[in-house]
Amino acid sequence: MRSLKYRNNIDSPLLTYQMMAEDSNLGIQTVMKLAKESGALVKIGKTARVNREKFYSYVLEKYSESNKENAHE
Repeated sequence: MRSLKYRNNIDSPLLTYQMMAEDSNLGIQTVMKLAKESGALVKIGKTARVNREKFYSYVLEKYSESNKENAHE
């Protein structure tokens, strides 16, 4: 039987919490929280993945400076 090597494909649309944390430069707990809030969490059995596109869209929409300024007007 061939052994499969784990490929750390950071270009994939679905990332592990660890990979998303490294890609976004955020902590794992923060990534877990934001993934749930944003609807970017994908559960496949017991495995969790984060949809990169949804995650970043949510973070940019919620936390960008221009949105904060508009909220205070």
